[in-house]
Amino acid sequence: MKRVIITGASDGLGLELAKSFLKKGYEVLSVSRRNPNLKGVIHLKTDLTKDSDIDKTAEIIKKRFNTFAHLINCAGVINIKPINALDYKETEKLFRVNAIAPMIFTSRLIDLIKKNEADVVNVGSTVGFKAYEDQCAYGSSKWAVRGLNENLRLELKKSKVRVIGFMPGGFKSNFVEKYTGVKADLDPYMEPKDLAKFMIQILELPKKLVVSEVIINRKSV
Repeated sequence: MKRVIITGASDGLGLELAKSFLKKGYEVLSVSRRNPNLKGVIHLKTDLTKDSDIDKTAEIIKKRFNTFAHLINCAGVINIKPINALDYKETEKLFRVNAIAPMIFTSRLIDLIKKNEADVVNVGSTVGFKAYEDQCAYGSSKWAVRGLNENLRLELKKSKVRVIGFMPGGFKSNFVEKYTGVKADLDPYMEPKDLAKFMIQILELPKKLVVSEVIINRKSV
């Protein structure tokens, strides 16, 4: 049985990925604070804002789940505030989850990633390519994800590890409402199950092929 590690598997795209991988016969390791409560998922409760939690989870994986095919860093938080209203602690948390956690978690597992020739997928956003009003902190954290991807590719260029930047635009989830309290009209947005399907298709390509970075957005009418 193949195994996949997914951060943020309790909600949104991470949850859809967990469901899709289960249907493919994978064992799924969920790394998040909340348990997705899916049969076949092994939940490792982790607060990705805490270095001690990241280290603890990495050690568990090294001892009990040291073979895996993919690591997908999907956890994320959002911040939509004007530049004159940014809060230090809130911004620090944003960067801890969106940029620092995938960097450190990957670092802690890098020897196993090389040994397993596993794929690393870091989920960013289209805001990592274009600035948007009131998204200075959030956008900056997603630009950082792209920098992480570029450096990982350089570090791993002599290995068979594929580093994939998956950059979706807006998709249906409670992401914005959860962190801002603002209810959005989600009808025009993409379906997370479609995004999950597409990511798996990329991962199922022959190992000699790599989609280094993919930008996927909803088609405007």
